[in-house]
Amino acid sequence: MNIDVEHLETLLAVVDAGSFDDASIDLGITPSAVSQRIKALENKLGAILVVRSRPVIPTEQGYKVLRYARQMSLLSTEFARELSTAKPQSIALGVNSDSLSTWFGPVFEQLSEIENLSVEIIRTDENRGLELLRTGRVSAVVTATAEALQGCTSKKLGAMRYRAAASPRIISRYLQQRSPEQLVRTPTVVFDREDPLQYDMLERLAGTGSRPTAAVHHIPDSLKYVSAIEAGMGWGMIPELQLVQAKKLEILHEQWFADVPLYLQRWAVDSSILNKIDSILVTAARHSGLHLIA
Repeated sequence: MNIDVEHLETLLAVVDAGSFDDASIDLGITPSAVSQRIKALENKLGAILVVRSRPVIPTEQGYKVLRYARQMSLLSTEFARELSTAKPQSIALGVNSDSLSTWFGPVFEQLSEIENLSVEIIRTDENRGLELLRTGRVSAVVTATAEALQGCTSKKLGAMRYRAAASPRIISRYLQQRSPEQLVRTPTVVFDREDPLQYDMLERLAGTGSRPTAAVHHIPDSLKYVSAIEAGMGWGMIPELQLVQAKKLEILHEQWFADVPLYLQRWAVDSSILNKIDSILVTAARHSGLHLIA
């Protein structure tokens, strides 16, 4: 099936801009022309691709076409660069907050050396990022899932070790014995409502179904999360890489830790820029010691 590249580019513009009107400005054509192109693409494929809301929402079929369109755009731009037309290239990556706050620094340094490349980092949870890859929103994602999505490859980066930690004030008030029973009765700090680490640790130590009986605080920012625990809001699971600099915190018990595996999943296309990013992330993860926690 031959699909008009111009129509695919229009679909990308509509989804990224959020509306037909805004896409028309980005493309330099009229809203009517945008609508005609999308309609022609839908007729060609025999499926509705976007819900005409604000913002525009891709349908299930639309997400599949969107992913294909982004892959085509990536390869087209790389081909243009090979012909020395110096066309700017854009790429989106899904990365979890804790990776951004710990081992990702060298990645930024390496990415800055790639000329004419615009990078969009989309912050996501390591357990939820695959949806961004499946829908074509990103070209690669750092995830806790090993099994590769259809049309993608998966490579293990290593694992992040999280340790139960708290401030001396919390320990002296709630955790003098540092026992599982006391931990259940201690205020808890979690990243957000999807964060399972603290609850998994409680179940492991105090039994299935164990939940905090004291206050639970939600701090959805990796750096502020550590700050909240340092300030004495409660105990929490903190990346070992961050604990090195968190001088105000104490590890509660050497055995109270959890390892979260990290994988790089990316489109299975022969893309020089994706291959480069693949290499950059693997190297950065190795330098941070993630590969030592297999």
